[in-house]
Amino acid sequence: MREKEDVYRRLAKHLDDLPAGFPRTESGVEIRILKKLFTEDEAEMALLLSVIPETPSSVAVRAKLPIEETARRLEAMSRKGLVYRREAKDGGRLYRANQYVIGIWEFQVNNLKLDLIRDMEEYMPTLLKDGPWKKMPQLRTVPVMRAIPVRHEILAHERAEEMLQGHDRFLIAPCICRRERKLAGQGCDRPEEACLIIGGGVDYYETNGIGRRIDREEALAILKKADETGLVLQPSNAKKIANICMCCGCCCGVLRTIKMHPRPAEYVSSPFRAALDGEGCQGCGVCLKRCPMEALSRDGEDPPRVNPVRCIGCGLCVSTCPSGSLTLVRKPEAEQREVPETFMDTYITMARQRKRLKPFHLAKAWLRTKIKAKAPN
Repeated sequence: MREKEDVYRRLAKHLDDLPAGFPRTESGVEIRILKKLFTEDEAEMALLLSVIPETPSSVAVRAKLPIEETARRLEAMSRKGLVYRREAKDGGRLYRANQYVIGIWEFQVNNLKLDLIRDMEEYMPTLLKDGPWKKMPQLRTVPVMRAIPVRHEILAHERAEEMLQGHDRFLIAPCICRRERKLAGQGCDRPEEACLIIGGGVDYYETNGIGRRIDREEALAILKKADETGLVLQPSNAKKIANICMCCGCCCGVLRTIKMHPRPAEYVSSPFRAALDGEGCQGCGVCLKRCPMEALSRDGEDPPRVNPVRCIGCGLCVSTCPSGSLTLVRKPEAEQREVPETFMDTYITMARQRKRLKPFHLAKAWLRTKIKAKAPN
């Protein structure tokens, strides 16, 4: 029993050493979660992986197993969402560690059980409090274009619609947050298909039976529907995105948790915040219902007030303001977060800030990859 417990504690430490973290709790709920997701053999295999993709033959050396057996185990684990898989240029497959969030947890969308949901509900506040989200969130917040005045200079990575251009592979997957809340007898009636996967990740989701392929036209229509139904657009925190989550304040674990904080704006990466011209306000109150962070408040018949430390810049209040009194304005430069070029750059920043930049896990292998890519032939 002690050896079994030890492998899960070692796996918890291993996941915590990855950029996104897997913080420890006094209750041990994180260990209960791992026991529900991993067998002992899978936990031992996961301990051998870093965020750098590797071939089964490379992992087999450390596993002290035949290459064929290592490949079989890694593939089975990837089908369960426990490790990430992608196709290599030579036709083979590469495997790497999955972060717990965003990663292992989201890939359990088709395998949810009430006891796992309850454990995750208990664990989520610790993940956000003790993880790297405040310094470098994995997601950022962008508005749909109709919420941004034409006079603004808008960068390509700030436009949800623009971020889909240049891609030809799209998949829409179910939102694990809304699904788990419904299974728990709570939640809302907003669309469950609300996790938009773009580019390379499409193959992984499709092979694992998560979601369905769509074209760009449907992807754009889904973004429009997200605004209509009051969903916050949260792409991956990089200029070259891999996904766009469409989140509601009542189900999303991240939004629900930061909403309890007195200054939710500190936990998001967004270049905008809402501003109100009170003289033109009709007092309809639509904005009060649309805001997922309760950043708008009103006394009696007075026009609403915007609390800037609660506003996450999603634009949901702006896109449905009938008088045009609400607009999005760009934050002062000192308050805007830098958006990394790629998600791997996001990982590096997260790992550096958490002092988890170990050569085996990340730094040297990624640096060699970048240097090789820039070297002349």
